[in-house]
Amino acid sequence: MPRAAGGMLKAFALLVIIACPWLAHLAVSGDVTGPLRLALAVPHAAIYFFLLWLFGRTLLRGSEPLITGVARRIHGALAPEIEAYTRRVTLAWCCFFAAQIIASGLLFAFAPLEIWSLFVGVLNVPLIALMFAGEYLYRVMRYPDHPRASMASALRAFAKQARA
Repeated sequence: MPRAAGGMLKAFALLVIIACPWLAHLAVSGDVTGPLRLALAVPHAAIYFFLLWLFGRTLLRGSEPLITGVARRIHGALAPEIEAYTRRVTLAWCCFFAAQIIASGLLFAFAPLEIWSLFVGVLNVPLIALMFAGEYLYRVMRYPDHPRASMASALRAFAKQARA
């Protein structure tokens, strides 16, 4: 398949996936305010789909996992157990992003707008912070002798790795 056609197919598939919660809601409730609700949901879903794609594409065979690349930019050569760990962390973030999409979609489709708004507007950032903190605490306990990096250097390395 030509590259442009493949890109169009992916864009269409993404649009269908984003629209599914709205379509499910319309099918269940017959709500005619769906387009307005969809306009609220699309940015949240699009961000998480992008992050899932950004991290997930690096887990494909022949690619370096995103977190492995970030760790390598910060620390240089990595021990094999750290490489395996960073691959699992990349996968864990993909699972987190997918869970966010699924939970948001289900709440959007079947819960009152107020509940979905609470999840997206209030709980979203604490859940991300909890994911970061949980991974950090696990890493500190599992690999106590592995050198640590500052948040600033990690963010710079992430930005460079994401661009690569």
